[in-house]
Amino acid sequence: MIKQTGPLLLRDLCSYDVVSAYPSILGKQFYDFDGIDLDNKTERNIFIGKQQIGNEALSNFLITSVDNLVKFYLTDNDVPEEDVIVTQRDGFIIKKLLKNDDQFIDMKLREYIDFLVLSVDRKKFLYCSDGKVTVKGVPYYYEELNKIYQMFANLNFYNKSVLFEQLQMIKNSVLECTDKKLFSIPRGEGKFIISTFTGDMEISDPEFVPLASIDKMKYYKHFIKDFSNSIYLESY
Repeated sequence: MIKQTGPLLLRDLCSYDVVSAYPSILGKQFYDFDGIDLDNKTERNIFIGKQQIGNEALSNFLITSVDNLVKFYLTDNDVPEEDVIVTQRDGFIIKKLLKNDDQFIDMKLREYIDFLVLSVDRKKFLYCSDGKVTVKGVPYYYEELNKIYQMFANLNFYNKSVLFEQLQMIKNSVLECTDKKLFSIPRGEGKFIISTFTGDMEISDPEFVPLASIDKMKYYKHFIKDFSNSIYLESY
């Protein structure tokens, strides 16, 4: 859940989540892990996923337990509502460090966030931590977009004219891009969706689509514009 009031651009935040949430909770209940290697994330996740199949009670127990842990740490640390920027399934993004993060099951500080941008509709957000940009809540997101999102890491928020030039450069990087991979949305094994001026096309090889037929503005508006708009609004 994203905070529905306050600035769209925030700086100096802290991101926390529960350490190995589901296995930690089950471990406290002395659950039988049938000899799997709990240090192997993939192995333990597959095991726990299989345990939940057809076991609604277990699934509900895990979901409720994580939710209660998140609420506990916010309450126990007296974190005011206005300081909670984002609450996620097993953690949160807040304005200050927790004083108490090791009760029952640890709530781990995952990263310091240099800046975070909320979309105007507050349904998605982008943040930069240690030079890396992460995007959450964007429908149809795919990894090829990272080359554009990563450009947000270099924004100069202290010089408005430079900042606006940088935002225009990000826009141009989409509209002037000649690499069709940027516009190829993965759709199943060996399939891609490309949006053209005549509609969306499902294809197996993007090279067969003429570059001039790709609706680049549609990509910009869907994946990038909301974040740029928020920065413009907060910077004027």
